[in-house]
Amino acid sequence: MTTPEALQQARERKRSLYDVRTRFVDEQGEPIYTNRLILEDSPYLLQHAHNPVDWYPWGDEAFDKAAREDKPVFLSIGYSTCHWCHVMEEESFDDEEVADVLNRHFVSIKVDREQRPDLDEIYMTGVQLISGRGGWPMSSFLTPQGKPFFGATYFPKEHFLGLLGKVRKVWRDSRDNLIENAEKLDESIRQQLAPSATAQLPEGLIDKVAEALVQHADPDHGGFGEAPKFPQEPNLFLLLEQVQRDTRPLSQQPAWTTLRQALDAMLQGGIYDQVGGGFHRYATDQAWLIPHFEKMLYNQGQLATIYLWAWQLSGHEEYRRIVEETLDYVLREMRSPGGGFHSATDADSEGEEGRFFVWRHDELDALLERDAMVLCERVYGVTREGNFEGANVLHLPRPLDETAEALGMPRESLDKALADLKRQLYTARSKRPAPLCDNKQITEWNGMVIAALAQAANALGRTDYRDAAIAAAEFLWQHHHDEEHGRLWRASLDGVASIPAQLEDYAHYLQALLALYDTTGERHWLERTRSLLDELLARHWDEDGGGFFVAPPETTGPQLLRSKSLMDGATVCGNSLMLPVLISLYQRTGDAKLGPLIERQIEAFSGAIAQMPLAAPVFLQGMCQWESPTPGLLHYLADGAIRVRCRCEWPDDMHLQAAFTLEMQPGWHIQDHDSDTPEATRLTLRDASEWQDTRIDYPAPERSASHTQSIHSGSVTITLEASASSPRPLVAELALQPCTEKECLPVEKLTFVIHREN
Repeated sequence: MTTPEALQQARERKRSLYDVRTRFVDEQGEPIYTNRLILEDSPYLLQHAHNPVDWYPWGDEAFDKAAREDKPVFLSIGYSTCHWCHVMEEESFDDEEVADVLNRHFVSIKVDREQRPDLDEIYMTGVQLISGRGGWPMSSFLTPQGKPFFGATYFPKEHFLGLLGKVRKVWRDSRDNLIENAEKLDESIRQQLAPSATAQLPEGLIDKVAEALVQHADPDHGGFGEAPKFPQEPNLFLLLEQVQRDTRPLSQQPAWTTLRQALDAMLQGGIYDQVGGGFHRYATDQAWLIPHFEKMLYNQGQLATIYLWAWQLSGHEEYRRIVEETLDYVLREMRSPGGGFHSATDADSEGEEGRFFVWRHDELDALLERDAMVLCERVYGVTREGNFEGANVLHLPRPLDETAEALGMPRESLDKALADLKRQLYTARSKRPAPLCDNKQITEWNGMVIAALAQAANALGRTDYRDAAIAAAEFLWQHHHDEEHGRLWRASLDGVASIPAQLEDYAHYLQALLALYDTTGERHWLERTRSLLDELLARHWDEDGGGFFVAPPETTGPQLLRSKSLMDGATVCGNSLMLPVLISLYQRTGDAKLGPLIERQIEAFSGAIAQMPLAAPVFLQGMCQWESPTPGLLHYLADGAIRVRCRCEWPDDMHLQAAFTLEMQPGWHIQDHDSDTPEATRLTLRDASEWQDTRIDYPAPERSASHTQSIHSGSVTITLEASASSPRPLVAELALQPCTEKECLPVEKLTFVIHREN
């Protein structure tokens, strides 16, 4: 039993760690009310620790009380940077009239969805089944056994009070009907979240899904759907995979057209922070102009990876700019002293949504010299009337190349002028009261940023990104990983981890470790990957049905089910991501146990994919990779003993310079190119007639008395120079035979598709 003394002691310990949010304080400014949330380490829960509502965290104590006192449970789920969560807190939860009703007739539980995505998934499914829509704050009413019987999202105070009265009446007068409804809803939730039976997948399914995404895209504004408009990163990952595999010019690929429209619209819109870099969570309008101003770490990690891949495909320098500005923002403003990354920043500041990010015309006019003000108006669409409640959300009404032309400036001159302008704006903005930062560190979201940093470090030659990725991965390994007990933690606050990891945490951290291995070549990252996978299999793998459970085996409070969901949402779900992660690890190690595991993962979710293929685009991306490796710029062969990486430069739109570097582990070699045998190393071009002035240079071979032929070992580079006679991508095929002193493997052929947007 939690005592008032324990609550007060916790208040004293945490006094400097959080800001008190309540209207009810004494003459000394001390909060009058303190509830059990003061014992928690979630910034969101601590926001509610001094509400007059007698909140409980999720756990046995709350449900035992509900059963003992025969009361329904009111469950509220939200997160710290949620605007409407703040509104409902101020209107209802920090209101004594509402609190009195909740405290007398309900047991109230508050959950941070970022700590417990498994609970959020279960009860959000219930809300969606009841109302047809979902969102936060999520408001659900449960039996003392944890089964929901009604749910919705935000309620204004008077509506909420009326609803509480109706629920009390039904609980008192029609209990049997209510329990029956709860049982039916519980069964519907189970059906939604349990994988379907296995199914035979139709031929061409992945191509059809990609075609459907293209057809469903917004042809006018880019992206998918209407307002509110989200980036929907999993869809973009699948389209990128399809574009990478397509050997047609980018201009002839519908998938690239859809991608380009979405990426250009977002980088030009108000959803992108034109001053500080990074993306807001979503746009409130269809044209990406007005954002919901919170910034989530997961958007930065996923979108930086997407723009990086798009830059590698197209050479479009605007995409590189967005990658670097986004990752620079993360390192500058979301990085903790320990090396990990904070979760999010709020939409609100000074009591207003977006106040930190928007600009009044007179404010800018007073700040900037005349030439800079004109530039701000022309480049960022600033007007006296504004576009958001009398203020301006900065955006790019047209691409910067077009703006430079209209201004009669070389693009380089415009970039220099904009750099000076943005420095002025950023300095002025930094003097404003900043939005709240949720400084808990989530393994899943940190994994996304680590992977993005590692990939960008290699592609862009940024050693600072490499160092930051290593530091963050080490932070997670030291503070979020319990090696003694073989488990991972989901989140930490002030260096203290307390929430067991979910499947998504393992999946995204595994992907991050593999990205670090690719970037550094240091095998301890691969060894950690294997160790972490063993822990995941022990704790989350379903031996009976295949696939991974989302939640860990240990839990407090009711557990209606251990979901094995397969649905990508704002982030890539764990079961989706585990397919490409397992394939990547298999390619790098040749571990014999992984092949059957991959096949079982596909089989376990074949029924779900057959029913709703659009729900899991990253799972489909993994299926592509299992059928054949992505013809990108990095390949592994010989069970990971040989790595081949291609680096490309285009001195101009029609001339390509490429270097294919082969890194072989000690004891491995390949045959020299200067031989007529099938085993000789050969770089060839498919459709060679499309390329002119082709020159391929091989390194000098090694001469050794122990080999009858010349060989290559260690690290060697083959260079290619060619001029294009048409806009088609270059398709290069590298054939080689991996050998050791004792045996030679069959000849392997690697395919590289090198795109360039002309």
